[in-house]
Amino acid sequence: MKQSLVAFFLLIGFISGVSAQSYPDHPLRMVIPYVPGGTTDLLGRWLAEAASETLGQTVVVENRAGAGGMVGTAFVAKSAPDGYTMVMCTVGTCAVNPTLVKNPGYDILKDFAPLILIGGVQNVFVVNKSVPVKNINQLIALAHTQPARLTFGSGGIGNSPHMTLELLAFRTKIKVIHIPYKGSGAAIIDILGGQIDMMVENEPSIQPYVKSDRLRGIAVTGQSRSPGIEWVPTMMEQGLKDFKVEAWFAFLVPAKTPRAAIDKLNATFNLAMKNPRVRARLEEANLHIGGGSPEQLGTQISTEIHKWAEVIKANQIHLD
Repeated sequence: MKQSLVAFFLLIGFISGVSAQSYPDHPLRMVIPYVPGGTTDLLGRWLAEAASETLGQTVVVENRAGAGGMVGTAFVAKSAPDGYTMVMCTVGTCAVNPTLVKNPGYDILKDFAPLILIGGVQNVFVVNKSVPVKNINQLIALAHTQPARLTFGSGGIGNSPHMTLELLAFRTKIKVIHIPYKGSGAAIIDILGGQIDMMVENEPSIQPYVKSDRLRGIAVTGQSRSPGIEWVPTMMEQGLKDFKVEAWFAFLVPAKTPRAAIDKLNATFNLAMKNPRVRARLEEANLHIGGGSPEQLGTQISTEIHKWAEVIKANQIHLD
């Protein structure tokens, strides 16, 4: 009997080892909780392509947009924790919504396991070229003379661009009309067409329109100017002290996903970010490249939740 039990446990260990070694044995799903065309979508697709090459299995990108990223994020929270489904986490879905939204449909700390930090980008304030401003102070002055007249588009409620505008409005006491879209791609189309006056957007997806002079960049929210649009000054250069906002991106998997799967995916994406083709794209987009362990991402999320909770409460930011 004892020998039979030993043989049984040895067999179970052998089967588990084979299972771990063969993972993944079918395509994986990467859920982007926004519509195609924005920074989140671009980053996901670049990394999915490189990860597919390393894993030997296709990483299928699936856009599940809605409610400022909450629909897709909630979907993954309820998905099987088998290592085959992940979601792109943003500062909005992971750090802002836990305070800003009473019931986003998930508990970011209980329903997910951290996978890897991708990195961060600054935001860019842009205006349609018909708007008669060339810097952030002129925009503030115009908003004061025309309260609740200027229209501001964003890719959704609670995301980094939306919160950046809310922070500016609070600090400068301006009133603008916020128009949330189901993704930044739709907002970009409307600002190019003149349907809205201005927007804030992550640099990777808005930079081409500033470089081509189709939109006027009036400020960046980083510590320093971007090499790609170096003529656009920072908020701090224009007198707004300590006005620094960075949007960051990461991958999460459902809670209780096997650690072996987490470790393999973490190693895969760390390698993907070193892929020369991907790294060139990330650097061109002025992304501060992340990487590291799941534990480092867990610390980042906890820190950012606390940071944005203080901003939201102190500034009395709300959704209506």
